[in-house]
Amino acid sequence: MKCINCGAENTYKERIANSRRCKACSHQFAFEPKFMYSVKFSDVFFAKLINDISANNTFKFTEKQLFYLLNKRLLKKQPDITSELILFGFVLVIVGIVFSQQTSELLIAVAGVSMVVSGIAIQDYKKNKKIQKLLVTPQKFQDYLNIWQSVNPIDGLLTLSTQRNLPSSVNSDITTYSFDRVVICDSAEIANLLIANNFHFENNSAVLSIDGYPENIFDTVMHMLRRNNDLKIYVLHDASPSGVSVVNTLSTNPDWFSNTSNSNVTIYDIGLLPRQVFNNSNFFTQISEEFAAQAKELSLEIKKYLINEEIKWLEAGKYVELESFTPQKLLSVISQGIANSRQSASSDSFVDYSGGGDFSGGSDACDISIFADDCFG
Repeated sequence: MKCINCGAENTYKERIANSRRCKACSHQFAFEPKFMYSVKFSDVFFAKLINDISANNTFKFTEKQLFYLLNKRLLKKQPDITSELILFGFVLVIVGIVFSQQTSELLIAVAGVSMVVSGIAIQDYKKNKKIQKLLVTPQKFQDYLNIWQSVNPIDGLLTLSTQRNLPSSVNSDITTYSFDRVVICDSAEIANLLIANNFHFENNSAVLSIDGYPENIFDTVMHMLRRNNDLKIYVLHDASPSGVSVVNTLSTNPDWFSNTSNSNVTIYDIGLLPRQVFNNSNFFTQISEEFAAQAKELSLEIKKYLINEEIKWLEAGKYVELESFTPQKLLSVISQGIANSRQSASSDSFVDYSGGGDFSGGSDACDISIFADDCFG
């Protein structure tokens, strides 16, 4: 196994003889594959995960993003026997047909057909089910992460406590201004991710979460936002019951924008919607009984903006989290959504859910207009 510090190769005997330290530079090995059971990986493998998710230390990332990437990479390493099953089945069919005069060879042909059909059925089932199995549980991942950080601290790994230690006041000169736009996330973790990667500076955009993050400046920022009569609101959320509820909360809750005096507030939904997941196996779809129960409690006001297939998908407990994407992908999606929103009002890029068709503005437009975009599709 290669040392991530100096690159020297160390055999298992050498690692054990040196108390799991590199024979050349004495750097501690974090993981020992021979001591791992359900999954096995080396320090080099884990270091590459961190390098890839941060794009060579360009982006900061959350623990859950690293958790998802670990599971994705390990799933790719899992053998898939369905192709071999189909191939072997075809061989048996050919053998059986060639020698079909005898009963035993006929049985071989029948067995071959069965294997082909079974293999195709398994492939079809896996394709349609699209539910990913976690090879590493959140608890086990936390163990791995703690071990790694005890040896190799991760600079770009985010925690909410870092942002919560920021100053609790904003310069009075700044508060007299407003923002052109705000990105509202369905979790503090995603809001923290955007802020840590300087999204707010680069896009002249405020970043908040639906649960009031960052707490230290939340009220001040909301006061600034309400001063903008042409505020553009971009909603970023999971494909989940709580995620698809965010837009409704923003447009109906008096703590947000339902009681605003703004005459032209526009909400753009650039989050994950179930319809974007249906035919895309690249999404890391999971299932939860808790989410299934939450979906059944969604109000009719929220459900009317969802198609029947989306409601069934949610009520089955299925969900996809934003943190299953890399920081680079998420930032790209938001930038794409903002760019699309600058197109003409008649553009097909956004759908007016409140009107059931393309938004055309004019006298029929509501004070709060709601659009959706397929950035993840």
